[in-house]
Amino acid sequence: MPRERGHEMLEHTADVGLRVWAPDLSGLFEEAALALIAVMGTPTSEASRTERLALAAPDGVALLVDWLSEVLFLFDARNFVPHVVDAEVSEWELRASLFGGDAGDFEQGGAAVKAVTYHDAKLERTSSGYEARVYLDV
Repeated sequence: MPRERGHEMLEHTADVGLRVWAPDLSGLFEEAALALIAVMGTPTSEASRTERLALAAPDGVALLVDWLSEVLFLFDARNFVPHVVDAEVSEWELRASLFGGDAGDFEQGGAAVKAVTYHDAKLERTSSGYEARVYLDV
């Protein structure tokens, strides 16, 4: 039976770490985007906007860091908060549709994320799907 999707915060002295898991790569990337937003706070509006992204990278870790950096860019520069993420990942290429609302309709309950880092980042296949770890500079 495939393991359900999820994420948790990891302790670190200067950053916030995330451990994310899902039964497949697409689910892992979807969950990672939602985990990034959860670190900062909670959306408070209905999804009224759509953003689409397409990315390619040489490996899974690079794709994950690039993906989360793009989600952070949407939040900071376009005032967009994803509520629902539909991603398709294959051969280290990602295509995604993100459905969400304005960052003005966002309850900031956590730290502001400045950047996604490569520090101790990893992505690996497990017996129940995929798991990743990434640290955020706050």
